[in-house]
Amino acid sequence: MLRIAGLLLFALLFAAPLAIAQSATPVGVWQDDSGRIQVQIAPCGEFLCGTLLWFRWPNDDQGLPVVDLKNRDPGLRGRPLLGLVILYGLRRTGERTWEDGKIYNPEDGANYHANMSINDDGSLRVRAYGLLPIFGRTRVWRRIR
Repeated sequence: MLRIAGLLLFALLFAAPLAIAQSATPVGVWQDDSGRIQVQIAPCGEFLCGTLLWFRWPNDDQGLPVVDLKNRDPGLRGRPLLGLVILYGLRRTGERTWEDGKIYNPEDGANYHANMSINDDGSLRVRAYGLLPIFGRTRVWRRIR
């Protein structure tokens, strides 16, 4: 009995750091705090990128895929939003932080600077800003896969 308890304790000691290490990556599928979009984050070379995987209203009134109508570049306004890379260039700067990226907001057609970090509860803190991080907006995303 003592041997089994020792084995269980040993397994728990090694399983806890493994679980923490697995949760310290943003690679996966995340839903924003409004519940309107899901973004799949994956490696892009040495950086991380995020692709718009799902959103609440993917089709327009005619049943056609919603396109990037508000893009500041008229040549890109016909591209579908579904499957669009909206987060890119994030480089790891710490155990749970990524910085120096960009995030595209289809609602206003603008690109912003982006940083992100994993919170203690496993959620993802995404900060988008113009000139300085202090003048930005933070969203908290929840992992769904």
